[in-house]
Amino acid sequence: MMLTERMYVPQCGMPFAKHFCGLCSVWMLLSFLSAVKTESAVVTVLRGKSTTVNCDHNKTSEKDFFTAALSRERSLCSYIYQHKSWTKRPCEDNIRFIWTPETKEMSFELLNLQINDSGVYTCVVERQIPPPVQQLGIQTAFVRVIARPAVSTSCVTGSDGAPTMLCSSEGFYPAALEQVWIRDGESITSPNSSLINREHLNSSDARWSSSNNTDGSYSLTSFLHLPPTPEQVMYHCWVNHSSLNQPITVNISSTECYGKNKQHISVIFIMAGISFGVLTGFLLAAAVNYPSLKECCFCSSAEEIKASEAASLSQVEFHIISAPPQIISASSHWLLSIIYPNNAT
Repeated sequence: MMLTERMYVPQCGMPFAKHFCGLCSVWMLLSFLSAVKTESAVVTVLRGKSTTVNCDHNKTSEKDFFTAALSRERSLCSYIYQHKSWTKRPCEDNIRFIWTPETKEMSFELLNLQINDSGVYTCVVERQIPPPVQQLGIQTAFVRVIARPAVSTSCVTGSDGAPTMLCSSEGFYPAALEQVWIRDGESITSPNSSLINREHLNSSDARWSSSNNTDGSYSLTSFLHLPPTPEQVMYHCWVNHSSLNQPITVNISSTECYGKNKQHISVIFIMAGISFGVLTGFLLAAAVNYPSLKECCFCSSAEEIKASEAASLSQVEFHIISAPPQIISASSHWLLSIIYPNNAT
């Protein structure tokens, strides 16, 4: 009896073959990814500063013609490498390409970043020749632009005329910010909310106002109404934000606000007194000069009447003198006796 050896070839439809085909697929995928270097990073940068998005790639591959492109929802900048030199393609003004020939490293520098520049940036390096196109590296970076608040305090007058202290935190991002009023070292408000210490102030004596700015940043303003009785107390506006290395504290004395409020009231009375004085002087001057003005107006009217009559007489005289002789002969003596009574003869 002859024995015949048969080779067993697994088919993908069989259970064992399914595992075999799956392992082959994973091996092929890993082989492809070994040629593509993929990395990601998270970068936090202050507004107005710069950061760099690296373009890591497989440096062992032969590259006679390849490209480096940066995008964020759309293409921002790209460069082409051929004949051992780079050619710039359309790029945004605030993007600069960096190439180091010794190490073959490349990156894109983002300049003067603003809040609206936050987002995910992707740098892709591709070999174009020889075909087919092959990706050599993909680098993604989430750029988070933050902005520090500009904190200031001032004294204003409330709508009811009461002295009021104002604390402003302007131009910060992200929106989360803590702002607290402190009186003699003790917090009298909770962050961005109502009073927690009502020993010296009423619950309605503090309020906050927030706003969104056109550049994407935020602003927060708080008003603290002072007691009606003047006192000499030091207040502090305490602000904390994720962009700060440590909280900001700005001091303001209550005496400044009481003094400014009195000065404001004095200015109002002075301006009212000046306006009243000017109006009174104007009325007195009009009353004193009224007879002279009336007489002047009467004289002017009389002179205008005389001038009008003289003009009328001259016109009559002109027409009479300019009339034909046959008309003058009939009534010349009568008219001349009326116009020139002294010369009638």
